[in-house]
Amino acid sequence: MRTKACDVVEAYLDAFFNSRWDEVRPALAEDCVVVDPLMPDPVKGKQEVMDLLAYCHTWGHYHGEILNIFGDEQQVAVQLWISGKVVEAPEGMPEEVVGREFAFAECDVFELDDDHHITKVSIYADVVTLQNQLGQEF
Repeated sequence: MRTKACDVVEAYLDAFFNSRWDEVRPALAEDCVVVDPLMPDPVKGKQEVMDLLAYCHTWGHYHGEILNIFGDEQQVAVQLWISGKVVEAPEGMPEEVVGREFAFAECDVFELDDDHHITKVSIYADVVTLQNQLGQEF
């Protein structure tokens, strides 16, 4: 089912993938949380989430293709295909990953408040495929 919340999430993702931070920031609630399998702990708070999102764009050039999006006014699920190339070694990875290309499946579940601000993003990514493509053992 297509809802206003789906439109908000789709606009947020488009802004994120294109580094339009002035559009990303207002979509997030002040107390938003991001749970990501590549992070040791959840990232909490709007500024901390913004810092994480910007960091993602320092190590990789990538594109997210929305394959499917659905939800109600409080939760939205997005099926994505993420592809790109590492341009700088992410923290904790060796320099040999620079230049490697990647492509993997991801599903993100968004929770929104009554004002359609994103309060939580839970990322379910195929981390095993990503790490294998980067030459890293899981």
